[in-house]
Amino acid sequence: MKDVDVSSAYWLAEALRLKESQWGPIEDTAEVRRVVAAGGDFTQRVLRRACYLGERLGWLLVQQQVLRWLRGCVLVLGVIFILLGLGMAAGALSRPHGSVNILLAWVALLGAPSLSLLLWLVSFWWQPHQEGRGFVVGHITMWLSQRFVRGPDQALLLRALLSLWGQQASLRWRFGLLNHILWLLALLAAAVMLVLLLTAKRYSFAWETTLLTPSHFVAWVQLVGWLPQQLGFAMPEMAVIAQSDGSTLLPMSAQVQWSQWLLGCLVVYGMLPRLMALLVCIFMLWRAQRRRPELGALPGITELKPRLQPQTEYVGVDAIAGEDQVPQAQVVQERPALLAPTAVIGIELSSDQVWPPFMLPDGWRDEGVVDSREQRHQLLTALVQHPVTHLVLCVDAEQTPDRGVVAWLAELATYADYCSIYLLNAKDNQHGEKPDRRESWYGRLKKAGFHAVYTQSESLLFELSSS
Repeated sequence: MKDVDVSSAYWLAEALRLKESQWGPIEDTAEVRRVVAAGGDFTQRVLRRACYLGERLGWLLVQQQVLRWLRGCVLVLGVIFILLGLGMAAGALSRPHGSVNILLAWVALLGAPSLSLLLWLVSFWWQPHQEGRGFVVGHITMWLSQRFVRGPDQALLLRALLSLWGQQASLRWRFGLLNHILWLLALLAAAVMLVLLLTAKRYSFAWETTLLTPSHFVAWVQLVGWLPQQLGFAMPEMAVIAQSDGSTLLPMSAQVQWSQWLLGCLVVYGMLPRLMALLVCIFMLWRAQRRRPELGALPGITELKPRLQPQTEYVGVDAIAGEDQVPQAQVVQERPALLAPTAVIGIELSSDQVWPPFMLPDGWRDEGVVDSREQRHQLLTALVQHPVTHLVLCVDAEQTPDRGVVAWLAELATYADYCSIYLLNAKDNQHGEKPDRRESWYGRLKKAGFHAVYTQSESLLFELSSS
């Protein structure tokens, strides 16, 4: 099994749970046997099964594709919000009538960010306990899946990822984190653009109002400018505020005061609240990520307990099966080198069989003859703890290739990248029944997906040495 981090393992487990709840159980006999051999508590076994099945189904690669797609979406959103911030600053300093309207500039810079922050705060009251399971998130998932995600596996894993975040109570904080980062980018871009424009051009500021009196406007400017003034930003003098009605030509020092006041409002009322909200989301997300979903309580996973933590184990039967019942082995076609990590195993051989059947090359591991249930457990544990690249499975060609033996061979083949079958006692043709049984072995092994079948150790070693 490839190295999979804990978060990815939980993600795979949730994807399997969703898939099996809709389309029924997945064939996992070999994976379950490996899980049982590895041991551990129930959660560890569920995660190990998910990793084994995820590797077999190719989901490890799909996970990386989904993550790359999500990162790409975030990057595109970041660019869009930076452009939005630049547009906010340019729009705030637009002067269709010769001077910048102070009130409209203030609204242009802070209106959209403040409204977005207010909606985020209201969402806690609107859906305080709908962590990723509500109407909005469900429709977002369907919309993303239908328009951007390619293939059923990617759609399933995206849905599983959002479901997992919902179980961790982290979905709200992840979306909040993204929201605040994007708006901080927009506000930072707006601040930079504002400074550049104020540096490169000469602006005059004025206020216009029909309903408010000059005293009301002076009070409003002093109210919103008090906090920025405490942080070092300039506050226009009362006389400057009153005279900025467009009827009086003010000196440049007055325009500088208005510029600093506007920039201070952007920093204090735009960027600082977003930064504080971002820190809150980071802290809450850190807390949420420390909580792991209780797998044993989830529907679809509790049913796995009798199989992943069995009280007794079924070893197999020795009964001839038809061709349609031959198990399939997962065997790759690329032959390894002679010195690749290799384990040699004897499968249900007679007591008078010479072992090992040939001199093993350096680096090959002799796992002995495996027959009993206890020996099988020991072998599987050894293969899990000390994996190899190549397995050489030795069987007696004089025996009948029954279903139990072939199933056992197919299962063992999943523990290595490549598997070779060595038919013992198959090259001696003095007895008439041996060629028939040898052909039966060939046919059964071919149906099971084994192509590297040998009757002579010299042929096996020669082909490996020439790889």
